[in-house]
Amino acid sequence: MSGPATSSAAPSDPPAVAGASGRSRARRLAAATGVGLATLALMLATEPRLAIVWDEGYTLGREARLRTWFRALGDPRAFAATWTPPVEELVQQVGAPAPRPDQVDARAKLLFNPLVLAWFWPFAREEPHGHPPFYALLGLVGDVLAPGWPTLPRARLGPILLFSLCAGAVFHFAARRWGWWSAAVAAGAWVLQPNLFGHGHYAAYDGVLSALWVLAVFAFAAAVDDDPEAAGPGSRRPNLPAALTFGAILGCAMATKLTGWFLPIPFVVWAGLYRSRRAFETLGVGLVGGFGVLMLLSPPWWTEPASGLVRFFQSNLTRGRTIPIPVEFLGTIYQTPVESLPWYNTVVWTVLVTPVGFLVLGLAGAYRASSRIRTEPIGLLILGHWLFLLALRGMPHTPGHDGVRLFLPAFGMLALLAGLGVVQFGVWIGKASRWLASASLAEGLLSVLVMMPTPLAYFSPIVGGLPGAVRLGMEPTYYWDGLDSDALAWLRGNTGPGQTIQFATFPTSWLYLRETGALPRLLAQLDRGTPAWYVLQNRPGAWEIGRAHV
Repeated sequence: MSGPATSSAAPSDPPAVAGASGRSRARRLAAATGVGLATLALMLATEPRLAIVWDEGYTLGREARLRTWFRALGDPRAFAATWTPPVEELVQQVGAPAPRPDQVDARAKLLFNPLVLAWFWPFAREEPHGHPPFYALLGLVGDVLAPGWPTLPRARLGPILLFSLCAGAVFHFAARRWGWWSAAVAAGAWVLQPNLFGHGHYAAYDGVLSALWVLAVFAFAAAVDDDPEAAGPGSRRPNLPAALTFGAILGCAMATKLTGWFLPIPFVVWAGLYRSRRAFETLGVGLVGGFGVLMLLSPPWWTEPASGLVRFFQSNLTRGRTIPIPVEFLGTIYQTPVESLPWYNTVVWTVLVTPVGFLVLGLAGAYRASSRIRTEPIGLLILGHWLFLLALRGMPHTPGHDGVRLFLPAFGMLALLAGLGVVQFGVWIGKASRWLASASLAEGLLSVLVMMPTPLAYFSPIVGGLPGAVRLGMEPTYYWDGLDSDALAWLRGNTGPGQTIQFATFPTSWLYLRETGALPRLLAQLDRGTPAWYVLQNRPGAWEIGRAHV
């Protein structure tokens, strides 16, 4: 195959054409900004309705430790004079002990003492602290922009901003390459895919990683593919600012989850298929820059880079020994990741949880990308990422719990393919494709509205929605997102003085809810009292461990 196709205007184009091109770019940028701001408004308006989910309590605890560390850096001596470890925390009480005052009275100790860093930075270590810290650092953006907000909305603000920025970027990318209708559908398939919409709110890792994955594709494409509206011939070198941006995004993805370390693989394959020097140079710049960003964001590795990396990989690659999670899939319960879900589980999940219009357009986009690999190489890049993410979660002994959460970035790629699918349907049915695009957007909006405040429980009309999925033997929920304001109000109103509540599982989110008054004060796991209620979520795999698949 030849290198990526280039398209450029001749240097002698008349000024009127250049001016029109400039106006088109300005309109496109303004529209993309509007999409991003509209998404931000929607996310902020709906955020209070979404319950705190399983991982968010741990995030709040880790962010509290980071907040304390940054405060200590400001005046170590004053901090040490009053330092006492917190009595109750939301982060898991596993790992390094809290430092003594004499260990935090100087910046050098705070920055370079491995024991001090191990406590203040509970990231990229042994389970349950296996994830790197970027998602938590992003959550601290709320401390700067909205310091007066309650803790949970403040922690969610950073992820929401990133999700909204990505929505605008999706619109801009698709509009420049495929037109305005494609842009509307691609952005809609990003924002109005119920699982993306839900995870885009949470102070956790998966929505963040999904946005970074999509943005990495955009930066890479900008580095290797000539701007169709640029004046002059294409350069043989990559666009350096875009390549550096790609590296920064790659580093942030690697500093969010282990999955982010796999992000370069589809780019490498694509570069090899097209024998593109620019692509390999972009990858070189990106990998060097990305590793630098990763190390910058990971202070625990500053003093022990080799052993820190080894510990991180050992922790994440042996999770099956420490965190076995039963999962019901099509009526069978599997003990993941020791037992593997069927290899086709990601394909089934994609059909089950994607609104029908977005799915149809995405498949049309996949067809176009695979049938025009010579003339539209960026389409193949997007398709390659989508297939790679499906295959990665389908591999043996890969964690398969929590629905689509662990391969959520695939739905970002599917959103881009849906935009490309509008172009393909334009070839097949002409302007009638706009009606299909409009219907898909309406379906997406309706899907989110109907499922609020539990968008993660969405299932497609193809299987009869949530009731149909239950009949198929799928888990209706997994993340405690069903413990919404109505459920909390019922528990408060029906739990008497001296009575306790027993939860089937105990993420530290309950401590946050108790602190804010959303839950009664007495929890059976911590307090004495008369048991009043046993609360569990509708997750059959966790109920019937004895019936696990053998």
